[in-house]
Amino acid sequence: MPKRPPRVVRELPIPGDLRGPGPTLALEIPAHDATCRGELWHADVLSLLGRLPDASVDLVIADAPYAIAKAEWDEFESLDAYVDWCDTWLAEVARVLAPHGSAYVCGFSEILADVKARSARRFDACRWLVWYYRNKANLGRDFGRSHESILHLRKAAARVDVDAIRIPYNGHTTRYPARIQAVSSQYGGATAKRDRWEPNPLGAKPRDVLEVPVICNGMAEKTPHATQKPEALIEKLILASSAPGQLVVDPFVGSGTTAVVAARLHRAWLAGDADPRYIGLTRDRLSAHQTATTTRPSPRRTSPPRSAPTPLRKARREPIDHHSRPSSSPNTVTSPGQAALDFGQPRASTNEP
Repeated sequence: MPKRPPRVVRELPIPGDLRGPGPTLALEIPAHDATCRGELWHADVLSLLGRLPDASVDLVIADAPYAIAKAEWDEFESLDAYVDWCDTWLAEVARVLAPHGSAYVCGFSEILADVKARSARRFDACRWLVWYYRNKANLGRDFGRSHESILHLRKAAARVDVDAIRIPYNGHTTRYPARIQAVSSQYGGATAKRDRWEPNPLGAKPRDVLEVPVICNGMAEKTPHATQKPEALIEKLILASSAPGQLVVDPFVGSGTTAVVAARLHRAWLAGDADPRYIGLTRDRLSAHQTATTTRPSPRRTSPPRSAPTPLRKARREPIDHHSRPSSSPNTVTSPGQAALDFGQPRASTNEP
């Protein structure tokens, strides 16, 4: 594929304990009252996933290389070679996911379309999400890029908790339903009955376009990684498709965002990367996160979004705290992922090519 000059970023050192080929355990966080268990490995995607039992994972978040020659690790001989590689590890993702599990795969639309055409058949369903941003610098003479895509690959009973990621209502929605609705109105229904729409106390249902700014210089979470994802974006994915105590796996952990957010939201996590420099970066970031959480409680929503009309004539349901710790014993992961974090001997894939 065509190459372009790599982006110049601060050179990251390779930690002394990660200079071998791997797999190498870089960090282990045991479960206790404040956190679920987590493990960080220097390992490539197939080594990491190949050691997990079948149907043992609740959620996979894969921010794999995009095949756009962003850096040396992002270069592939051809688009076909890239799609073949993605299909290989997506077969492993399909194997390790529990019946209620799902996977989010990030990429550019024009490349991810080929991945979907090849690999979506391994799952029971697929939704196409869009990550939309307005604050990215657009250089060159082509159309400016303002979005990336996310495939949501689902097992048959995949969890989609829209209440966990509801958003504030806009002014249009809250203004017009206050009036009596005509039969033809989207709020009035298909019968002659004049009805009054009531807002959900948790906010509006999220759309398949997620608007989250890209990471910029000056942001507290900024790291030297060239393609870092925002914590706010990964938080939406984790909240929508997992519960406290369940296992989140990221085989391309990069800057460590998935591990940091999963730990903050009281999910068990398993993360890895083939590049030891990014394992070192993630380890430092997790250590800083652990230090910060000893003095600062995790954020949680305690009231409806500010724009949700109040008081409500009829509340549909009570708010759910999706940030709370699991109700089970602190050393128990309430998911099939309990055995997954043992990271034992490699297992042969049961998927057909």
